[in-house]
Amino acid sequence: MAKVNVIMATRNNAPYLKQSVDSVLKQTYTDWNLIIVDDASTDESQDILREYNADPRIKVIHNTENFGLTRSCNIALRECDGDYVMRLDGDDFLDENAIAVLAMILDRKPDIDLVDCDHFLVSEHGDVLEYVRRQKLHEEVEVLDLPPISTAVMIKRRCYEALNGYNEDLLCQDTYDFWMRFIQQFRAYNVNLPLWYYRQHAGTLTTNKERILETRRRAKKSYIEQNYPPETRPKALAIIPMRARSSLRGNLALYEIAGQPLIAYVICTALATKSLDRVILSTEDDQIAGAARELGAEVIMRPAKLARPKTPIEGTIMFVLSELAKEGYEPDIVAILHAISPMMKTSNIEEAIDSLLIYHTDSVISVVPDDTLHYTHDKYGLTPLFRKRKVRLEREELYEENGAIYVSRREVIRPESFLGETVGHVVMTPEESVHIDSEFDLWIAERMLEEKKGKQSLR
Repeated sequence: MAKVNVIMATRNNAPYLKQSVDSVLKQTYTDWNLIIVDDASTDESQDILREYNADPRIKVIHNTENFGLTRSCNIALRECDGDYVMRLDGDDFLDENAIAVLAMILDRKPDIDLVDCDHFLVSEHGDVLEYVRRQKLHEEVEVLDLPPISTAVMIKRRCYEALNGYNEDLLCQDTYDFWMRFIQQFRAYNVNLPLWYYRQHAGTLTTNKERILETRRRAKKSYIEQNYPPETRPKALAIIPMRARSSLRGNLALYEIAGQPLIAYVICTALATKSLDRVILSTEDDQIAGAARELGAEVIMRPAKLARPKTPIEGTIMFVLSELAKEGYEPDIVAILHAISPMMKTSNIEEAIDSLLIYHTDSVISVVPDDTLHYTHDKYGLTPLFRKRKVRLEREELYEENGAIYVSRREVIRPESFLGETVGHVVMTPEESVHIDSEFDLWIAERMLEEKKGKQSLR
């Protein structure tokens, strides 16, 4: 029995598979075995794997049909009998000291259950493109909502057993789901040494951002449903603040877009969000209030002074909460939803509340990844603010607040600040993040909502 089990689930990785397997064979640490699950590859993968038949440290399992990544990983996990498990994808490869370093850390730190490391991004041909450094857990970062990538993460086998392995209902983002469940019970650590090589090529699964975001939302929802029975879920209140005065089209709240007043979109979305038990619009304007009531929202009229331009939103929030307290209602969670973000979905709001509970933060805000190259002016003119674009979901990104959703626990809300000390985030797509601050934004929103209405009428 080897102390470290390396598991590999691979499908159609023939161009890279030999380098991946050989990187295990070249390890300076020798107390390992390698379990490879070939997920019904249709390329030359099986021919390559036959070359290793004589090595007793390597076991190859061939799936008779394409089971998918998560099921294949669980098949490999069932073959593990050592203390530690490390995953390696069939297109990535290890530094020769990877297993030695990570196993040593787990040996020396009995309170640690998982250890991660830095890595190099490499091209399809294996040329180094970039060094990717992970922030130090519990030192540089406390909110653990950015999971490591699956490769070269070493985990105590008992953790996999306690968590029943990977969620086979997910076709991707298995690591995100596992990490989300892992941090509730176990402790993670990372070392800032680049110990593996992450290959970037056309077949890389993580290039489809929309699929990634949707799968993460489903994973979070599944966790909440399993761990928070309906009777134990916190009371969540949505507040929609809307003033009458606007520099755009007069009373923007009632401006008709695709046959509906603007406020209809956020109200209908909020009312359809199962995690919210009350939806209240707060305004100083009787017309807006009447339209909101017709749409099904509760209304709390606020003093006109709270609706003045540039007045902090906290005043309105505290006023609404004080009015609700008079009737004996005190929410556990408060969500601010802005009507000028009409493309937000119920899944965005659900995810924000789910993230607050899963990652134990004070607050959560909605953001959109900013993958443009920014410049600053220095002595010689414009120079890039960052040397490289931060565009990957797997590591630290540059985010832009999109102004759609803000969620906080009631106990952290103060007259001077709605957000608490620890702030998580949910990523929305650029399409979901349209925020009406200008005539151009309004034009974009109109086009998008009209197109959406047209598609719905064709169903």
